[in-house]
Amino acid sequence: MGFQCGTIKLPWLLLSGLILTSSTVRADVGENGGLLSRAGAWNPNQSDSFRDWDLHLGGWLNAGFSINPDQPADNFNGAVSFSDRANELQINQLYLYLQRAADTRSDSWGWGGRLDFIFGSDAFYTRSMGDIGDHWDSHLLHQRIYGIAFPQAYLDIFAPIGAGLHVKLGEFYTLVGNESVIAPDNFFYSRSYAMQFGEPFSHTGLVASYALNHQIELSAGAVTGSPFAGWDGSFEHHLENWGFVGGLNFAFAQTGTKLAVTGTHGRSSSASPQDVNLYSIVVKQNLSGHWQFTLQHDYGWMTANTAQTGAEWYAVVAYLNLDLNPEWSLGLRLEWFRDDDGVRVGSPARLPTHPGHAANYYAATWGANWRPTPWLTVRPSVRYDASDGWQAFNSNASDRQLLISSDIVLNF
Repeated sequence: MGFQCGTIKLPWLLLSGLILTSSTVRADVGENGGLLSRAGAWNPNQSDSFRDWDLHLGGWLNAGFSINPDQPADNFNGAVSFSDRANELQINQLYLYLQRAADTRSDSWGWGGRLDFIFGSDAFYTRSMGDIGDHWDSHLLHQRIYGIAFPQAYLDIFAPIGAGLHVKLGEFYTLVGNESVIAPDNFFYSRSYAMQFGEPFSHTGLVASYALNHQIELSAGAVTGSPFAGWDGSFEHHLENWGFVGGLNFAFAQTGTKLAVTGTHGRSSSASPQDVNLYSIVVKQNLSGHWQFTLQHDYGWMTANTAQTGAEWYAVVAYLNLDLNPEWSLGLRLEWFRDDDGVRVGSPARLPTHPGHAANYYAATWGANWRPTPWLTVRPSVRYDASDGWQAFNSNASDRQLLISSDIVLNF
């Protein structure tokens, strides 16, 4: 199949025009303001009702394009996720959230919460309650790529216990790992194998966090889900099936070092249950005023049962970032992911029709972030993937893949 230029020409030109004209309005935007900050009386955050209730409305638009020279017949970039469509414009995230921050300035109880909404091709990856995309006509869903979801819906309760205890109750993104479903939280358009295949995306239940001091924060919670408690799922599935998520965060201001040790434990809801366990260690180090280095290691394992054997997977991911100036940053990501028993990685990543095999996956991604305004980020990148256990790319015809991508994040 070709590049389908006719289907993407108009929206791609519109996005290009937005990028090219953004520098002409930079002086009109505040340092931390999105587009809503320029809306004047139309900005809901300035309304009396929002101020009275301490509400904040925000969001972003994330859209991108990946050139795959192999031109795979199924138009998927193999085991690569999120930026998974080949030679086709993707509207990944039209994302809105409504938030009320819990008041932590006093010695009394406080409450807040957050509700998130997403439309786009990334809605599938939120694994959330309320995801109604599967009920849409497949033509409207563009081969079931587009959908809507509510990936977060939680209460945030502040208890004046000691230094202050925060409790989230509802559905929320995972504590585990370095990368996130949320587009602005990532340097690159694509995601790592560790994030896609080795970690949960979200949890449903409750989690409490407590700062022991200025350097150490403890988190622990009880979460439910299906097929594994502690992993992606919602209250509508298996309330009797509960697991654990938690960890420790360390921050050392003197050395510029941050360390996060997190993990999950749960059990499957099948007739022959299996335990699933995961730990993740993420170290972030400021090497200077402009260089940042991040190293992540994940290890997950499933116990054997009468119906299935056990399995394990592990990953090492390294990131190196350089801030050239307030507008430009460069980044490098190198990854090794081992699917030791061929049970984690499938192709395509979105809805695997080809189960994987025991294999190593290697990926090198280089890219840049350009921020011509506080509300716009452009993220060009080049990514090279290889697998040594099976042909995970080009519609399962190749063990190598090159992607040239670019996307934008337009903050509201």
